[in-house]
Amino acid sequence: MHIAAVDHMANNGDSFLHHALPFTKVIMSFLFLAALIFSNQIHKAVFLLVIPVAFILLSGVNAREIFHLALYSIVFSLLFALIQLQQSWTAAVMVMIKALGAALNMLLLIATTPYTDIFAVFSHVLPGVIIDLFIFTYRSLFILIDKLEDMVKSVRLRGGLHPMRLLFNLKNAAGALGVMTIHAFDMSERLYRIYSLRGYNGKIPITREWGPLRWVDILLLLFSLIVLTGVLIPWKI
Repeated sequence: MHIAAVDHMANNGDSFLHHALPFTKVIMSFLFLAALIFSNQIHKAVFLLVIPVAFILLSGVNAREIFHLALYSIVFSLLFALIQLQQSWTAAVMVMIKALGAALNMLLLIATTPYTDIFAVFSHVLPGVIIDLFIFTYRSLFILIDKLEDMVKSVRLRGGLHPMRLLFNLKNAAGALGVMTIHAFDMSERLYRIYSLRGYNGKIPITREWGPLRWVDILLLLFSLIVLTGVLIPWKI
């Protein structure tokens, strides 16, 4: 699955999330993440997992691709889950649920909000050089992923990967990683020259004209605050 597909998961539908302001969606995502972090019971974590799933299904985005990408978070969290398994199975399950919930929240935000609007929200609290770095990194990441996929295909066609030769595969993978590192440095210098020729002087102008809060913004903010409050308050089922 190509990670750049996240940019194409959103459609031009008329769902309630597409009418919400970028500021609202960013705040809502961080409130849900805070609720995930502070949740210490499985039933609360599962509830926090159901919320982004419901929003994804109702927002009209490509749910299949989002769920596919979100599953990678479980793979990367398995190591930490195995470590927590020595303490208890509950702690191990909580690690995987929190990782999956965080991934779903971020993918929902990216799929329903243009990345320029997301960075515009962050520009209120972060220095301009950090925002520029995010924008350059966001664009360069997808270019490097395309190059990496082409390189992997080339290595496979030339017999550079063999299922029964682990050391041989690691050697070729290390060589490919070295080539990608050199290409990344070369691409960063080339992009800087391109932006300089186009008038880049150390700051990318970002538009922040979003208008007043709408009813959907108020409802989403209230809902996310209620969810966070419900997680912080001890309760049993």
